[in-house]
Amino acid sequence: MGACTVAKCVLCCAGDMRLALAPMQDVTDLAFMRTLCRVGSLPDLFITAYFRSTRTTCAMAENNLRCIESNETGVPIVAQLAGSEAAALCRDAEALLRLPVAGINLNAGCPSPLVNRHGAGAGLLREPENFLCIMKSLRQVVPAGKFSVKCRLGWAEPEEFHQLLPLLEAGGADEVMVHARTRQQLYGGTPHRQYVAQAVRSLSCSVWANGDIATPADANAWVQETGATGMLIGRGAVRNPYIFRMLRGGAAPSKEEMLHYYMVLTEETDRILHTKRTVAGHCNRMKKYLAFCYPDFGREDEYELRRCKNIDDMRRIFERHAAR
Repeated sequence: MGACTVAKCVLCCAGDMRLALAPMQDVTDLAFMRTLCRVGSLPDLFITAYFRSTRTTCAMAENNLRCIESNETGVPIVAQLAGSEAAALCRDAEALLRLPVAGINLNAGCPSPLVNRHGAGAGLLREPENFLCIMKSLRQVVPAGKFSVKCRLGWAEPEEFHQLLPLLEAGGADEVMVHARTRQQLYGGTPHRQYVAQAVRSLSCSVWANGDIATPADANAWVQETGATGMLIGRGAVRNPYIFRMLRGGAAPSKEEMLHYYMVLTEETDRILHTKRTVAGHCNRMKKYLAFCYPDFGREDEYELRRCKNIDDMRRIFERHAAR
């Protein structure tokens, strides 16, 4: 354990494509970022899970602050904000910019009902005037080159993206990151790549693609069909953290490397949580990550993993799985 050795990022098969770890609440945390470093598969950029911004307060979540203040990987990190009030978001963007962050990202894509109920996340897409006001306001306080927006295609229908494009252009972001689904699709259904291609053609800023990128073949399809300059990978990276290595021409992971990943992630989680949670609590935290890996486990292993109460039992399941 301890500080990792920084791996130099040299893009191979992805050409000039930039790669980022997509933010996933309670999953893409400091333990996972450190794990990527230790297994030698780093993206070019990290984005924190969202800081919730309201009129009365910004919930400076300990987990998110830890990602910024204890990030020894050498990879730049952007702070993501979720909210529906321009003044509050600008206040909190200025506060976060005093920390070692590479920029500010506005969350206009989170499909959580709790977040959307307050008009934040993908809820911004139902209030176009407010969405534009927020982007313009943030543009005034975030330095050039450091403001990005992550959004979906719309609330209910992908065709809504046609109306969003002029707003995104007028909002003045340096980069737009498009999860090619609507809010109603959540994380299911096929991403609509053609709309990302439309954004690339229409917007004067850089456009990143997001949605079901799990293999080099997926990435190549996105590049060829959209022309996006960057890709955000979330669930695919949790299931296979070596995806960033693979997209730079490296090998797919062996069973031994996947076992190493599970063990390192267990260690890094314990490194942070050993003074904060019980043994069962540590085990339950691991299940947050493993929920995205279950398809790679057999039914018996999955059943046992879901019911594990301690890390030693979990390790034995990993070892048994790798031995097959």
